[in-house]
Amino acid sequence: MSASLVYDAHVHVYAEDRERYPQVPGRERPLEPSGAAEALLEAMAGAGVGQALLVQTPWLGEDNRYLVDSMRRFPGRFAAIGWLEDPLVPDAPERLRRQYHQDGFRGLRLHLSDPRVMEGLRAGDADHVLRWARAAGVPVQLLNRRASHEVIAAVADRFPDLPLVVDHLGHPDPAEVPEFPSSETFFSLAQRPNVYVKVSMHHAFSRRPFPWSDLHGYQRRVIDSFGPRRLMWGSNWPMQAPQLGYRERLDAVRRHLPAFLELSAADQALILGATAASLWPVQDQQ
Repeated sequence: MSASLVYDAHVHVYAEDRERYPQVPGRERPLEPSGAAEALLEAMAGAGVGQALLVQTPWLGEDNRYLVDSMRRFPGRFAAIGWLEDPLVPDAPERLRRQYHQDGFRGLRLHLSDPRVMEGLRAGDADHVLRWARAAGVPVQLLNRRASHEVIAAVADRFPDLPLVVDHLGHPDPAEVPEFPSSETFFSLAQRPNVYVKVSMHHAFSRRPFPWSDLHGYQRRVIDSFGPRRLMWGSNWPMQAPQLGYRERLDAVRRHLPAFLELSAADQALILGATAASLWPVQDQQ
């Protein structure tokens, strides 16, 4: 991968054709803004982003056809990770195996915003899935909340050779600017070398307009704690579009984050692409 390539580590896609690619009843996204792969590629081109990780969502559940078709229609542009609604059931490893071998996915996302999943992960009831992921070299991404960071720490300790990816800057509480005391457990995850963090969804944790400067101190601590080799930028596209422009999501880091601008070019390249590409390399789909 070119050091100058920008890789968006967190995007969602879903089709406008709801008959061919139906969404889960009760979870449907509105038709606007578009979640189509074509709209994403247009936004990426305008910001100089070359590749992206497609992150499956509850809107499509475990029906991965649109993500698979997007990878095949646009070879060399996308990797993808799947979602297991219930990683605690006995056949969860088999479902993950099918995503890996049939869909070509190279990662898994678990939602710890679901208390049942979080407590099951704490108790070890999802370890059969984590063991399969570890054996296959599949990173596990965690949609976290602050209450789940102790669970992530326990999983990281049980599976020290399994890459774990924490979503969205660890979800700091915007009411706690600038010290963010409830994020201390999140920062303790930096002591586990297998824990990575997505530098994304800034607007949700800020009380200021773009470039969300009240998060600059927090993000400096994230960079200092985890280091560029365990950090990756993500847009969270198309959430909050079009009111949040795609380029602005990138430029909040690339152009306006003081701690990022102080890094070497090599370290900046890690956050903007190389770290994500090392976890989820993009391959042409046949």
